[in-house]
Amino acid sequence: MGTNTTTSAGRATTPVGTAPGAKLGTFGGVFTPSVLTILGLVLFLRLGYVTGSVGLAEMLVILGISTLVSVLTTFSLAALATNLRVGGGGVYFLISRTLGPAFGGAIGLVLYVAMSISVAFYAIGLGEAVASIVAIDDAFFPRLVALGTIVFLLGVAWLGADIATKLQYVVMVCLVVAIIGYMAGVVDDLQPSLLADNFWRPSDGDGVSMWVGFAIFFPAITGFTQGVAMSGDLKTPSRSISVGTFGAIGVSTVVYLIVILTLAMVVPLEALRDDTAIMRRLSLAPWLVDVGVVAATLSSAVASIVGAPRVLQRLAADRLIKPLEPFALGVGPADNPRRGVLLSAGIALVTVGLGDLDLVAPVISMFFLVTYGMINYATYSEARAANTSFRPRFRFFDWRLSLAGTAACLGTIIAINPLAGVVAVGALFGLYRYLSRTVQQTRWADSTRGFHASSLRINLANFSMQTDTTRDWRPCTVAFAPRDPTRRQRLCEVAEWLEGGAGFTTVARIVVGKGPMARKIAGRIDLELQKELSDREGTVYGRVLAADTLDGGVSAMLQAHGIGSLRANMVLTSWFEDDCDREKAVDHGSMIHTAIRHSCNVGIVHTPDAGWSRLFHAAGSSKGRSIRVWWSDDHTGQLLTMLAWMCTRSSSWSDAVIEVLVESDDMVDRERVATLIDEARLSATVVGLASPSDFNRLNRSADLVFAPVRVRHGQPLGPGDRPLEALLPELGVSVFAHAATPFELDVQPDDTDLAAVAAAHDRATELSARAEQLSQDAATLVVTAELARIDAQSARAFDPEVVAAAESAARQAQRTYVDARTRADEAWRLVRELDPTAATDAPKPADWIGTAGGRRNGT
Repeated sequence: MGTNTTTSAGRATTPVGTAPGAKLGTFGGVFTPSVLTILGLVLFLRLGYVTGSVGLAEMLVILGISTLVSVLTTFSLAALATNLRVGGGGVYFLISRTLGPAFGGAIGLVLYVAMSISVAFYAIGLGEAVASIVAIDDAFFPRLVALGTIVFLLGVAWLGADIATKLQYVVMVCLVVAIIGYMAGVVDDLQPSLLADNFWRPSDGDGVSMWVGFAIFFPAITGFTQGVAMSGDLKTPSRSISVGTFGAIGVSTVVYLIVILTLAMVVPLEALRDDTAIMRRLSLAPWLVDVGVVAATLSSAVASIVGAPRVLQRLAADRLIKPLEPFALGVGPADNPRRGVLLSAGIALVTVGLGDLDLVAPVISMFFLVTYGMINYATYSEARAANTSFRPRFRFFDWRLSLAGTAACLGTIIAINPLAGVVAVGALFGLYRYLSRTVQQTRWADSTRGFHASSLRINLANFSMQTDTTRDWRPCTVAFAPRDPTRRQRLCEVAEWLEGGAGFTTVARIVVGKGPMARKIAGRIDLELQKELSDREGTVYGRVLAADTLDGGVSAMLQAHGIGSLRANMVLTSWFEDDCDREKAVDHGSMIHTAIRHSCNVGIVHTPDAGWSRLFHAAGSSKGRSIRVWWSDDHTGQLLTMLAWMCTRSSSWSDAVIEVLVESDDMVDRERVATLIDEARLSATVVGLASPSDFNRLNRSADLVFAPVRVRHGQPLGPGDRPLEALLPELGVSVFAHAATPFELDVQPDDTDLAAVAAAHDRATELSARAEQLSQDAATLVVTAELARIDAQSARAFDPEVVAAAESAARQAQRTYVDARTRADEAWRLVRELDPTAATDAPKPADWIGTAGGRRNGT
């Protein structure tokens, strides 16, 4: 079975999908399948054609680009492989453990399908090669050979990776013999002078473009990760993947380079282009090349049918896609995935039976390329996230190489077949979106959290560098949660309405008590709160704090909440729905006073059962819903209107109508409020009324009410200074709010203090520079006057008028400097008034030192 084995301490000793009897080394497990897949049909049947079509120079460029893509990807692969204890699944395992289950699952599934379909392509290629060798001109014969080949491969893979590896050793011997036979055949015919004639494109113009030639050649390189799929069967996967893949790329590149150069030194370009079997004719024994062609295609097929089921096995063991879970079962000490082998063989057989494969082939190549791009991106993401767990043993890694590899893969997709690339990326994105929605349980720790943390760090730094203004005000809310779970859920819902998709909400709970027991209770409540919030949709966060008193806890929460310049600016509390008493009302008043002292706007939320049921009787539809705002002719009125509009950005209120009720029947007052709201580009109807005594009558039918609140002698008071407990029984869902800081509905870019601060700063800087210059001028004149006195005293003819004039000029310059310095200091005082952050005075040391008891406690 593909399950973990654990020690008595519960630590996994064998990763899921890794065979307990894993015994393959670097050569047999990684190097051999990779190099045999790279040195395939393209080497024997397509290399001469591409070289003859584009010329030696462009062929070397094609080889260089292909090698660059593979080498860059292998750098990334080596970094990931040496940073993890690699389990089964190869590339899927590395990507899923880095970018998370959604990305990893999408890549794993398409990679498995691509590898399984590749088995059919290699089998058909073998059938065509056999048909050419035995000179049978029958369209059905290659497919018959392909079907027999797949059945044979099924038997090999069924027996296990060790049998397949032994077969690959035989295939490698045949391949080496074929290449040696070709080299022996051309060694006596080499003409170095022919290189100059074959260096550029053929003169007859019948060749293909370089990018077409690249598209023909590049599929040969896509096999360099075949050995990675065997990660679960390797003794030391981290080392073997790095060394084996680099070795396979290096050896295959040298072989391709030698064959390209020898072909260019033996045969003219036109002959290379017209004769796809040129290597067979040049070989010392043509049948050796036939053996090489058969060996190359067979080895590629073996690598695919052995590697693909292991990718599926790991994907199934991770339980990301429920229908695939039965494929996690393995057989024998090597955990051979026989169910996956059967499925891969079935996919290959169906593919062979489809007929024309030209439509599918480009998309399959794109799947491989997208996979390589994701390997590079995963490594780049891991490195740039600055995750502390990213400590690869591979010494030559650099995040710039991974970024370059990602760009190279993208460029290759565009160069080869943009349409097929779009189809492949679209399929991957669709799978990613599906898995993002369906994968609920986190099964491992990947680097996505670190990437988000790194992005958050950068964004917070940029956010803190910008001055806070009310132009882009958005609520950063602390909602103090009641004990009752129903009221708590409703409070969260209202807080999300008020966010308008732009703010942040933290549900806070204050546990009043002292000592370890209070902290223990707070910890237990925090766990329950986090679970409760995770079970609901939305982005509400939770915090629980133990404090000696309620006021102290509220004050500590509001002071410590946030990070950087992101601070709480709104406090919500839930009005009690049970028996109303003076003590509870005073608690609300005390919390409101504490919030206002900390410059937080406040809101008391009323969610009675009847009003809440009425609100959602139509399955949450926002059609016909009404929001009423009781206008207050101050900053609170503008805050209430803004909160009402923020609610309409929520799907629950998107079609609601806003009515603003003005406490006046004067047409001038109504028009003034209507103009203010219209200039703020808000859609609302302004209605006048006679008296606050009409408050309940006018609002009892509204679905959501916003009204001002203030506190007197600890008692929350609504419109007309009526206590809330007297107003609320007749109302539905309501929010009573108070603006603790200046708030304006419409703030234009030039209406903020930023322009005044900038102008004051420029003026102060200018005056300081002038004062500095006058100081230097005054000092020069003082020195001049002193020198004049010295010269006059040493001269025979003493002229007191000259000395007096110099001293007068010096005194005048000094007075001018003092006046300029005074004006500069006044300008800087104005800057500090407009922008308190510009103050440069250091805090007094006593401000940093606590009480004597605090110092003893190290605080």
